[in-house]
Amino acid sequence: MLEATRSSSSSSSSSIAVPISTSQFSCVGERSGNQDAIGYHLDERNGCFVVSDGVGGNAGGELASRIAVDTALNTFVAAPSLAADNIQRCVKAANDAILAKQRELTEQSRMSATFVSLFVDRITNQACWAHVGDSRLYWFRRGALMQRTEDHSLSERSGDAAASHQNGGERLVKTNLLYRALGARATAEATITAPQRLADGDAFLLCTDGLWQLISQQVMERSLQLADSAEEWLALIRRAAEAKADDSQDNYSALAVWVGFPQQVTLAGAPAIPKAA
Repeated sequence: MLEATRSSSSSSSSSIAVPISTSQFSCVGERSGNQDAIGYHLDERNGCFVVSDGVGGNAGGELASRIAVDTALNTFVAAPSLAADNIQRCVKAANDAILAKQRELTEQSRMSATFVSLFVDRITNQACWAHVGDSRLYWFRRGALMQRTEDHSLSERSGDAAASHQNGGERLVKTNLLYRALGARATAEATITAPQRLADGDAFLLCTDGLWQLISQQVMERSLQLADSAEEWLALIRRAAEAKADDSQDNYSALAVWVGFPQQVTLAGAPAIPKAA
């Protein structure tokens, strides 16, 4: 299953909103169902982008991830702000909604989900993000990685995730035990960044672990440097993931967010510097 969308918006008010474009896909892989969920809201002032993955092994993962995405989006739209307490409110609402559904559906009383989200103020040109579990956000500038979220997992804590960079980007230990997930505890423990100033051409990739297990950071960067749009960037990433997928492949999903025009500032697209005479 594949879903891809592209959207852009701008403001006609006196304050000019930074251009935003986005694209997404979600693939079932070799599983019988898809426990990944994606959603976003984009208006003239704000943007909110969310990816979630039902935690394997417990019934109801598909429902938990959908609840997480929808609840976080609705909470942010009702009171948009990049303040840390407001972002925490979005995460808490998602966690509380999953817990409430657990109580309602006893056969799914242990369902839980990972969560990664990006929040953008298009007028102040700032962004922040929050995550729980091992769904990731990657932040690129000029075609190179600036930062990525650190998984709330035992493999990340033990250093296995860092070692994986020396192994083609794939995790050395495939079984990844999480110590944080929405729906796992009464209190949601999210990692929330402080607002960051954006630059024209910044690009973000939000994805589930099924994707980042397949492709390396270097593949993400090179694909970005070759792409002319968010949609094309994800098409290149998906193609690389499909080439690595096997018959045990998990669901894998991604949401790309472009700020301004990355294709004009990435390394592969930049004009060559003339040699001195």
